[in-house]
Amino acid sequence: MLSSQSDSLWDVAVVQRLGDRSLQEDRAGFRLMDEPASCLLVAADGLGGHRGGDAAAAAAVNAVCTTWESQPEADPAALRRCINQAQESVAKVSANYGNDARTTCVAVVLDSNVAYWSHLGDSRLYGFRQGDTIHRTKDHSVARLMFEMGELSEEEANNGPEQGRLYKSLGPDAAQEFKVAEAPVRPGDGFLLCTDGFWVSLSETEMATAMLAENLEEALSDLAELAVNRSNGHSDNVTVCAARLRYDARLTQ
Repeated sequence: MLSSQSDSLWDVAVVQRLGDRSLQEDRAGFRLMDEPASCLLVAADGLGGHRGGDAAAAAAVNAVCTTWESQPEADPAALRRCINQAQESVAKVSANYGNDARTTCVAVVLDSNVAYWSHLGDSRLYGFRQGDTIHRTKDHSVARLMFEMGELSEEEANNGPEQGRLYKSLGPDAAQEFKVAEAPVRPGDGFLLCTDGFWVSLSETEMATAMLAENLEEALSDLAELAVNRSNGHSDNVTVCAARLRYDARLTQ
């Protein structure tokens, strides 16, 4: 588990669990900058059934973090640089595995006024405000498409066999199209990034409640354990990272 320093504008935590797998193929990270005051979160999930998923996820997270550190700005151009570099890095790694290695990726950059995020695959971003869900990414999965066409209920989409079939991810193609979303940020707002091993077993209400907890790291750790236990011996890797803007953030800038 990792958490932010006490003098940051954000409460930040990263929690991972191996689950019932023999290999940890999830990766996550965060970076905080004082000048300019900004924050980065990123999570990736190496695709099961493909060789080198762990290496692909590690390459994606490392590329996003190092690219942003070289130019730490909370704007869409900075995020696009990060995702583009992640695509190039993963493509190089994938070539070492017969162009088979793939990973999801979700990342957000934010300051005390605005957030920008992007994703490929079914690792998600949730935005919470005062206990309500105000943002949630849409999975790039066959299950999501079938849900939108009315062929599956949301529960069937989340838990059925089509859930793991993705039509977008980082892999051998270094030119995947992706979108960047934008939203204003208010004090107290929280952004949670997670892999499917986390969100498939938990409700948004449970996540929103955790984001209100005084000890963010402890609350997310409890949820990660809950996600593993609810899977009854079949848990995927579980990863969650989150940032919450402190209520006094704008007063201390």
